[in-house]
Amino acid sequence: MKFEEENGIRTGDGIKVVIYGQEGVGKSTLAAQFPGAVFLDCEGSTGRMDVRRLPRPTSWQMLCDEVAYVLQVHAEKGYRSLIVDTFDWAERLAIDDICAVHKVSGIEGLNYGKGWEYEKEMVGRFLDSTERLIAAGINVVFLCHAITRKTTAPEVMEEYDHWELKLGSKTTNKIAPLLKEWSDMTLFLAFRTNVIAADDKGKKHKATSTERVMYTTKSAWWDAKNRFGLPDRLPLAWESIAPVFAASPAQVVEAAKAQGIPVSEAIGDLSEFVPIGTEDGPVIPDGIPPALADLMREHNVSPHHIEHVSADVWHYFAQGQPMTAYPADYHDYLTANWGAVLDAVRANCPDYVPF
Repeated sequence: MKFEEENGIRTGDGIKVVIYGQEGVGKSTLAAQFPGAVFLDCEGSTGRMDVRRLPRPTSWQMLCDEVAYVLQVHAEKGYRSLIVDTFDWAERLAIDDICAVHKVSGIEGLNYGKGWEYEKEMVGRFLDSTERLIAAGINVVFLCHAITRKTTAPEVMEEYDHWELKLGSKTTNKIAPLLKEWSDMTLFLAFRTNVIAADDKGKKHKATSTERVMYTTKSAWWDAKNRFGLPDRLPLAWESIAPVFAASPAQVVEAAKAQGIPVSEAIGDLSEFVPIGTEDGPVIPDGIPPALADLMREHNVSPHHIEHVSADVWHYFAQGQPMTAYPADYHDYLTANWGAVLDAVRANCPDYVPF
């Protein structure tokens, strides 16, 4: 048997994200700003938010079915990020399913801790199923509440509070590690109080303000990680992490080269794309909605630019599929999100000229 070797960074995949934090800090608000976000609102917390959402899952099977649905229709619906809000509420569905199958009133009714092992296996299979979304270029984002637990460290004599994912007390040592290992990025969102000295000797202090922040690396007081070289602490704003999700394959490659990371150059030869148009702008074929066609002419964007971005960058369609064959919903998505389309064309089409 012969295997082909892969080298360096894989580009085009979605990003696996876990976001957890204190109550009211803004987890759902941050997640709503992910590109092409669609929510699986297990908790019912997005009812007053202007977001796209599927019906609230009422069973573990329904949750799994909705994940499969997102994979099936993501191209025509413009889904680019799947948000599970929140995973600790999704966990309840898994536990309810286990209890129903084994005909017990509670998961503790299964002897020798078998119930918790069953749940670990269910969640593991669920995480495995998300790999198909990731391969299709869809970000998968799990939101979770946070809880403090008393802990100790070898170099510290006294107990201290440690923030971690709020999962069932018996599952914390089973489920939380699965999510953290699975993720490319685990962010802890918190309120940070700024304190200054209130006297000349620095013995008295007073709080002056509170800000919302997100922590990206692990410390003694919280769990966090990222694989993108982010600063340890960032303002809690979409702009703080947007470059991670907006980077084109070429930008990812260049960033990796700068860090001395081996990189495969096989991200596609873009030299074959040459401008197609006239003095009056690009030629727009019949079948393109007038609103989208007007935007393309205004910004000198040719159909082959849209096709390259849609197939090779976003992986929504097969290579070679003409944009006239794209579903009407996707044409509407391009029109409504023209700013993002134009950014992607500028970043990924070397032949693009804006005039």
